[in-house]
Amino acid sequence: MNIFVGNLSFNTTDHELQREFEAFGEVGSVKIITDHNTLKSRGFAFVEMRDRDQALAAIAGINGKELAGQILKVNEAKPREASRGQSGERSGGGFSSGARSSGGGFGKIDRSSGGYDNKDANGSIYDSKDRSGGGSGKRGRGGRGSGSGGRSGGGRRSH
Repeated sequence: MNIFVGNLSFNTTDHELQREFEAFGEVGSVKIITDHNTLKSRGFAFVEMRDRDQALAAIAGINGKELAGQILKVNEAKPREASRGQSGERSGGGFSSGARSSGGGFGKIDRSSGGYDNKDANGSIYDSKDRSGGGSGKRGRGGRGSGSGGRSGGGRRSH
């Protein structure tokens, strides 16, 4: 039986986790999930136990237990759903380059023009942000175009 273990301390090792589960029976494998880029723990793991009764006892005994200062969340792992199509394409969300017609993401700036303007309408070689809130129609880097000085944050939004 595959068991999900969540809310792990980022410092917990495979060996420490295996020791916790071995108190309930034979452990087939322990896999702490790590970030692909940093190789640091993502704070959850999967433990495989061959005997279902031992696995259920481990879930009952370890769920809610403290390990390395964290209260563990332990339950039977559910199979991953195929949320992405067979082709592996992502649907919506995330960062994107170029113009897009649908989907989520961060910001709604049209990046199909290839970057920042070199000059604004007045011929200035500096950034194309018009600090008065009007300007060339393109929004500056990080700004909301709301006249907040072209800077993100800063002030309340009225919705």
